[in-house]
Amino acid sequence: MSVRLRNSVVALAVAALAVTPLVASAAPASAAALNQCDDASFKSVGGGWEVFVPGEWESTSTTCNLKLGDNPHRDPKNPFGAPAKAIQALQSNLNYCYGYKLAKDGKYGANTAAAVKAVQKKLKLPADGIYGPNTRSAIKWRMHNPTTNAWSKACYDKL
Repeated sequence: MSVRLRNSVVALAVAALAVTPLVASAAPASAAALNQCDDASFKSVGGGWEVFVPGEWESTSTTCNLKLGDNPHRDPKNPFGAPAKAIQALQSNLNYCYGYKLAKDGKYGANTAAAVKAVQKKLKLPADGIYGPNTRSAIKWRMHNPTTNAWSKACYDKL
C-alpha cells in the first residue's frame, strides 16, 4: 500500500470516528424527554374495537410519557389538560390486564411506577418505570366496543 493511499485510509477512519458521537447524539429522544401525557382517549384498534390510552391534551398524539412524581401535573406552571385522567387510564389497564390492585387515584406514585417497571421487565423492555411510547405499544390494553358500550373480557396486545 502506498503512503498516499495509507494516509487517505487513516484520514477516512479518523473522520468516521469523529462523526460517530454526532450520529449517536441524533438518536430519538428518550421517553423521559417527552411531554407529559395529560389526557386519555379512545384509539381504534380495528374490528369495531377501541382502547382507552393516555395521550396529549387537545391532540390525537399518544407520543408522551408518565413518570414517578406526576401528581398529577408535572409542571405546576402548565396546569392544562387532565393528566390524572391519563394516569387513571394506565392504572385501570394495569389492574385489569396484569392483575395489579393499584389505587386509581390519578397520581403516578411508587406503586404505579413499580407496576410499570415489572411489566416492562416481563415484556423485555428497558425497565425504567416510565410509561412512554415503547411501553404503550408493548403492553396489553382492555378493549371497548363503542357500538354496544361494552368492555371486553380480554386485553388487546397489538397497539
